[in-house]
Amino acid sequence: MFKFLFIIFAISVNNIYTEDIIGNACTLNSSNSPGTCKLLTECEEIQDEVVFGHEVPQTCGFQGTQSVVCCPKSRRPGYISEKKCREYASSAQEIQFRGHKIVKRVVGGEPAGRKEFPHMAILGHQTGDSDESPWWVCGGSLISEQYILTAAHCMFGGDPDAPNFVLLGVTNLNDTNHRQEIKIVSKVVHPEYKTSSRYHDIALVKLEKPVEINSYARPACLQTKFEIPAIRAIATGWGTTRFRGEPSENLLKVTLDIVDYQICNNTYKTTRNLKNGIIDDTQICTGGDDGQDTCQGDAGGPLQIHQNNDLIQRIYHIVGVTSFGIGCGGRPAVNTRVSYYIKWIEDTVWPENNQ
Repeated sequence: MFKFLFIIFAISVNNIYTEDIIGNACTLNSSNSPGTCKLLTECEEIQDEVVFGHEVPQTCGFQGTQSVVCCPKSRRPGYISEKKCREYASSAQEIQFRGHKIVKRVVGGEPAGRKEFPHMAILGHQTGDSDESPWWVCGGSLISEQYILTAAHCMFGGDPDAPNFVLLGVTNLNDTNHRQEIKIVSKVVHPEYKTSSRYHDIALVKLEKPVEINSYARPACLQTKFEIPAIRAIATGWGTTRFRGEPSENLLKVTLDIVDYQICNNTYKTTRNLKNGIIDDTQICTGGDDGQDTCQGDAGGPLQIHQNNDLIQRIYHIVGVTSFGIGCGGRPAVNTRVSYYIKWIEDTVWPENNQ
C-alpha cells in the first residue's frame, strides 16, 4: 500500500495539470492494445498491477490532484486468474506445505499427505444402482468454487454420460471424512479439440453446486504466463502404478523434470495423431529417471508447481493438464500447457468478471 501511494505521488509531481482528458482513447505501449483514460482510482486493473505487478502505470496526464492513467478497455488475459489466486491464497493460511522429495517412480509414486493437494479431484461415473462401485474416469483440478479443469479426452468414452460426478476432499477413495460428491451439470470441451488428434486436450466441467471450501477442498491457482519458474513439477493422481495395472486407492504424487521441447518433439514427431509434432505453445513434456511418470487414470490431473512468493506461498499453480504418453515410465509424458488457454478458461469460469 505504501508503494501504491508513493507511485501516485511520483506521478503527481511529474505531471502538470492538463485539460479534461478523462474518457479519451489511448493505446497501451506494453501490449499495443486500446485503452481509455481514467482516474487511477477508477481503474482496478492498473491499481492491482501497481500493487502486485510492481509496475508504474502509463499515464494520460494529470487532472486536479489525481493521476489519469491509460486503463485497458478489456481485461488482460490472466488478470482475473491472478486476482482469484490471491483470494484463494488468503484463505489458505492454515495450510503448511511439506517438502516434496523426488521419488523414483505417479508409477510407484509416493502417497500424498492429507490436505496437501486440496484442489485435487477425481471424475467418476455412477449408474442409478447404489450398490455398484463407481467407475473412475480421470483426474481434475478445482480452479473455482464450481469448476474443475481436466482433459478433453476424458469427456469421451463408451458411455455418453461419463463422467457424471466429481469427488473432492479425500486422498483415499474410500475415505468418508470431508468427502464431497457433486454432480456434473455441464462439460465444456475446448472448441479446437478433435478426438482424432492430441492437440487442445483441455476441458472444464461445471458442478451442480459450489464446493464447500475448507482445508480439504480448495481451488488452486493457474499459471498465466508461458515461462514456468521451475525445472521440475509435481504430478498427482489415482491412476495405475504400472502399465495396465490396477488403479491406486490413495492419491499419489511424483516429481518430474520438465523435458526440453526439442527432445520431446524428437520422440513424438512421427506420431500419427500429432501431425505437427509437439507444439511448445500448447504442450509441456515431463519425465524422469528410473521410470518416473504418470500412467493410465492420471489423465486430466494437474501438473503443478509451488511458487516462492509471499502472497501466494500456500497454494499450488497448475501449469499443465496430464494428457498422454507412451506406456508408463518410458518416453516423456505430454501435458496441455494451461497458460495458452487462460482467456478461454476465464471467459468460461468467470464471465461476469471479464467485461
